[in-house]
Amino acid sequence: MLTDMHVHLQDIPDPLMCKSILSLGQDLRTGQFVCNGTRPEDWQAVEKFAAEDRRVVPFFGVHPWYAGKLPSDWYGLLEDFLKRNPKAGVGEVGLDKACPVDFARQTEVFHRQIEIAGRFARPLSIHCVRAASAILNVLKRSLPPNTRFMIHSYQGSKEMMRELLNLGAYISFSWKSLQRDTEESIALMRNVPLDRLLLETDFPYTEPGRVGADAHDEKYYETLQGVYDLAERAKGVDVEALEKAVWKNGTAFLSGAPAR
Repeated sequence: MLTDMHVHLQDIPDPLMCKSILSLGQDLRTGQFVCNGTRPEDWQAVEKFAAEDRRVVPFFGVHPWYAGKLPSDWYGLLEDFLKRNPKAGVGEVGLDKACPVDFARQTEVFHRQIEIAGRFARPLSIHCVRAASAILNVLKRSLPPNTRFMIHSYQGSKEMMRELLNLGAYISFSWKSLQRDTEESIALMRNVPLDRLLLETDFPYTEPGRVGADAHDEKYYETLQGVYDLAERAKGVDVEALEKAVWKNGTAFLSGAPAR
């Protein structure tokens, strides 16, 4: 059974396409879609997907792209969504030095979401672009004990990954990140312990920073199967063992004991 540990169903432009993706999942052995919100305006849509399909796991969070334009009551709204959805995580959160939002404001919003994840004992899905050192420093200072977290669509160095793993991170790879430099990415994946590896599509963001022009249902399953195929090659295990390991890791990240 396949799991997609980071997807944005609410950002798929065509509702019928989204319905098709979820329907096809039954035939293509996809048992879990971890759907990440990015701002208060899309949390209700994420909640609705989860209410209508038990395979959808909701995450509610503020992406660094949107940290500069938040309603004054955003934190209270986040609390309300987490209280209503006891299986929900906090995400997509993080830091991004490639976007124009003031970095101090990004950091403030990130800190507050780490705090609420710890208080509610919920897992964190973290976005990191050109900010690995800053992310690491924040986590070292502020990560509440026993808080589970994943770095989604990892594209950093082997050295930085080692430090994140030491803090208890799960490392997730997306099709998009792997395709930028397949051999280097596969080498990086080889250094992730099998019990800390997660896989994702980040669909419909098949292009850096934007929804891809080819974001359709067939492309979704191409990206999901593609990332599993590359992981099988990198880890040197058969497909059944890989699927079982990633499913087990996803379960531990979402609801089990932290890795550290």
